[in-house]
Amino acid sequence: MNQNITKNNYLSHILKIAIPVSLQSLFASSLSVIDQIMVGRLGETDIASVSLAGRFVTVFFFTVGAIAVGASILISQFRGKVDNERISKAFVVSLKWGLLLTAVFFLTSFFFSPFLMTLFSPDFSVRTIGSSYLKIVTIGFFPGFLTMMVSTYLRSTGKPIFPSIASISAMVINTILNFILIFGYFGFPALGVTGAAIATTIARFVELIVVLWFFFVHQRKSEFQLSFRVNIDKAFRKIALAVTLPIFFSELAWSLGEAVYGIIYGHIGTDEMAAMSLIGPMIMLSIGLFAGLSQAVSILVGTELGKGDYSTGIFLANRSIRIGIVGTLIIGGILIGFAWIYPNLYAIEASTKATTTSLLIAFSCVLWVKVSNMILGGILKSGGKTHYVFLLDLLGTWFIGIPLGFLSAFVFGLPIHYVYLLIALEELVRFIIGYQIFRSGRWIKTI
Repeated sequence: MNQNITKNNYLSHILKIAIPVSLQSLFASSLSVIDQIMVGRLGETDIASVSLAGRFVTVFFFTVGAIAVGASILISQFRGKVDNERISKAFVVSLKWGLLLTAVFFLTSFFFSPFLMTLFSPDFSVRTIGSSYLKIVTIGFFPGFLTMMVSTYLRSTGKPIFPSIASISAMVINTILNFILIFGYFGFPALGVTGAAIATTIARFVELIVVLWFFFVHQRKSEFQLSFRVNIDKAFRKIALAVTLPIFFSELAWSLGEAVYGIIYGHIGTDEMAAMSLIGPMIMLSIGLFAGLSQAVSILVGTELGKGDYSTGIFLANRSIRIGIVGTLIIGGILIGFAWIYPNLYAIEASTKATTTSLLIAFSCVLWVKVSNMILGGILKSGGKTHYVFLLDLLGTWFIGIPLGFLSAFVFGLPIHYVYLLIALEELVRFIIGYQIFRSGRWIKTI
């Protein structure tokens, strides 16, 4: 092992990145969570509308997020080689690809939001409210992607705290504006779901402004001077595509699969979809709590592989998987105890509260494997063999999860919490196969 990371100090290296990244993830998730909780006071139809519209937003952020993940892998390994020119190339080429993809998503969701909502629910009220919400939050797609890219660069070059501060700023703005615009305080009209969409969009612009300010401050002092005037030659573009393209298809397959799950839940019934939506904040916060661990291990392992220190990289990967499993079992137990209290935060019917409790317990039972797959995915990506993650996501989501979802919901007519558990079996299959790939060492590669 190298002199920087050892068995005695590895945890401090992980936490230095994991804590800020988890905070950023939690605060970034809170933009949707706060919308969900506040809209939850308006009733089942509004809850379901925001959640289903959010499914397309999720597809966008995970798909363009693949570009940022690819950039992170490249930057981390080039940082290990102290190669400033290729760090700049990785950032610039990823930025160009991501802006093009963002434009496609923006045009689709802004001009075709009614059609998109028709796919998710047969309920006319849900489609109408959700379409209005989606069209407004679409305006935040460009600042959202730019924030993601700048945050990736800052984390990968040793400044993970800056994106966290930007996300905290956005969360504060979003909370205040939600309170004012949804319910109509301080002389503003009560806009309901529309107010939530406006607040979220403004918060995304605020987050971008703050993170850009930190970026320019960092650039004046950093040893890694990012240059936008670099020549992206064919050979480098080929390297970047080899890393990024499988991640892109992986995230696209996974996020579209999540959208299909939303269609399945939405067609079971509006009340059931409302209950599924209500556990969304707990899902995002629980997984967001461990997002930093996944990012940290991906960055640190990638940096060690870039140095050629494979033994340290494997050690960090092993320890991170164990930490993730123990941590999620503890959080899952806490959530089970909280499951009977949580639905009382919302103005919903007793039957919806009961369904929400059952779904939250089901999620608590599978949290450990969801987070384990997230950490494993970060490890496999850090080695550059990103096609493994794509194949695992494709297999789990489209060949196991979606067929089980359709069968359990529409053939056997099972309650929604059983449908959720059967869909989650794909996570277990992915974990078993992914862990075997990790143990084999075939994922290790220096770019």
